Amino acid sequence: MENILQLLMPWSTSIGVLCFFVLLRYLYRHFLFNLLHKFALASSFPYDEQILEAFENPINVVLVIGGIYGALIFAPIPLMSSTLFIDRVLRSTIVLAFFWGCYNLSDTTHGMMLDLFTRVGIRTEEAVSNIFSTILRIIIVVLGFVTIAKEWNYDISGFVASLGIGSLAIAFAAKDALANVFGSLIIILDKPFKIGDWITANGIEGTVEKVSFRSTCVRTFPQELVYIPNSLLSNTPITNFTMRQKRRVDFILGLTYSTTATQMQDVIQAIKNYLSGCEDTIYTDDIRVHFVEYGASSLNVRVTFYARTGSQVEYLEILQQINLKLMQIMEEAGVSCAFPSTSVYFETPLQQLEQEKSAEK
Repeated sequence: MENILQLLMPWSTSIGVLCFFVLLRYLYRHFLFNLLHKFALASSFPYDEQILEAFENPINVVLVIGGIYGALIFAPIPLMSSTLFIDRVLRSTIVLAFFWGCYNLSDTTHGMMLDLFTRVGIRTEEAVSNIFSTILRIIIVVLGFVTIAKEWNYDISGFVASLGIGSLAIAFAAKDALANVFGSLIIILDKPFKIGDWITANGIEGTVEKVSFRSTCVRTFPQELVYIPNSLLSNTPITNFTMRQKRRVDFILGLTYSTTATQMQDVIQAIKNYLSGCEDTIYTDDIRVHFVEYGASSLNVRVTFYARTGSQVEYLEILQQINLKLMQIMEEAGVSCAFPSTSVYFETPLQQLEQEKSAEK
């Protein structure tokens, strides 16, 4: 037993430091982190909880590496306690943990930027959130790589020069991808739509679900998921139905040829009076109801107005309400809608033809 104690005595400081960091990591995970989490919930800052979650694992790694570093530094082996390699590993780990937390925080930082832009009056769209997040993450990875490379005395000038030479080849090889990137930037600047908008572009109609560097994801009404390259969207007409503040209603009401002139006037006037009273659902300053033509099988009345909505559901509800009222107006006036029909006239009456056939027999 004494021999074992004599062997462990030189390692006592090293073991003590390692145990201290193990205890510190245990306290951090089970007590300090929970305490900070409670402070985050009570704080008015909206992103402190996300910051804690982003740096939770990086701090755990730093504590583990710190404990190993302290144990090696106080180890009774001169080679371990004086080597520069261990110092570089520790510093590189701290740098890596910092950029790791920033990488995890990129989405939250984007939220912070959106909030900051909103406060200063700069309007941004949620459709480009993943683009901002991707750009920020690329910057964080590059900065982390450069910082760790400098820590290990790696000359990055040659790496940067190689990037400059290789960028030409990459540009030629990835010209379509670059076109999509520039297309996404055009979409960001012009803002022709946002996530959730109903659009039609390049022959595709549906709801925008996602905008990335390469493409825009559109969910069609039959529920197919279509990815349209941003390079095409930046060079094709885009119709945004969601941005409509009003919708034009234009239809033909065909009445039967048995309708008299008086009945026609009564129906037209009743329709105008009804539409003029629908101020909550339509714009009453541009209502047009006219007897426009004698159709092939009907007397055509053209009805035109604008509904006070851009929503498809509300638009259909308004149309249904108006159509039901038009049916009631026609019933009260004693007229009805015509249906396509064809009249056939024989030069010789059928009765005369039958008599001639009977006489021949």
